[in-house]
Amino acid sequence: MNRINVCLSTDDNYVKYASNVILSALSNKNPDDEYKFYILHSSLSDESKKILESYDGVELCPVDSANYAPYFNNSACPHVALPTLYRLSLPSILSEVDRVLYLDCDLIVLKSLAEFFSTELLENQYAACVPDSCYKGHMKRMGMEDNGINFYFNAGVCLFDLAKMRRDNIEEKLFDYLKSNFKNLLFSDQDVLNNVLKGKVKQMDEKYNFISPNFYFSNEKDVVIAHFAGIKPWQIGFYNVYRELFWKYLSMTELGKTKELQAQKRKVLFMHKWFCQILWHIKMYPLFFFRKRRLNDFMRIVKKSEY
Repeated sequence: MNRINVCLSTDDNYVKYASNVILSALSNKNPDDEYKFYILHSSLSDESKKILESYDGVELCPVDSANYAPYFNNSACPHVALPTLYRLSLPSILSEVDRVLYLDCDLIVLKSLAEFFSTELLENQYAACVPDSCYKGHMKRMGMEDNGINFYFNAGVCLFDLAKMRRDNIEEKLFDYLKSNFKNLLFSDQDVLNNVLKGKVKQMDEKYNFISPNFYFSNEKDVVIAHFAGIKPWQIGFYNVYRELFWKYLSMTELGKTKELQAQKRKVLFMHKWFCQILWHIKMYPLFFFRKRRLNDFMRIVKKSEY
């Protein structure tokens, strides 16, 4: 059996999406894959715990949020939730685990994670990640030298070598940087990880963390993980090739079967109708005809047969 350690951080609001990640991974695993899911949380309700523990291989890992709250500057990064900081403590929280694949909750797994999990790392590499969208702009923002080794990665999908991180006291270095810079971090722990681990991360193919943009409809890529890092599938306005798959898996989860979420699904999918998309696009981008990208998106909506 291939043992694959996976870690997610969540709160009650995102339990339905964490369940979606777990279910999509289990639905697309190889016969000899054995998943172990470590769920970091600080105050999950009994109902949320019961839902998560209903899946095979789930272990709940309580975290004291008070250790992170002083360094959570919500004004600088309002799009980031507190549980995302928990991943900085993975070496100590998962003290008996040598390697783990950390996944955000806003994604779906489309194929086995075995190949990614077994990626070989060099002696000086602590992680394996995929470059973030417009990563050169992030590098410039953070003053990272573009020397062919450094790259700014998206931390929503990271394979961590926890044994090496413990050996070299990386967790302490992560928190030292967080404490000194938390008021100026645009992308919270992602900026922390990129600064401390720069030059010591293996660059992976985008198929392992394909940041799925809105209005993306190609089937050419061999995607293992589809990551909705921008607009989310549960928000009005999201429309791409992975939309149906996201709702398919979510509808199979315990919370996905509730009347509330089914009503949300109907509302979101109705707003994806051809005429609704045209109206929404005009409302959101009233000057879209001045921007080539927005104009191209609009033309794809008009040519509804492409959907």
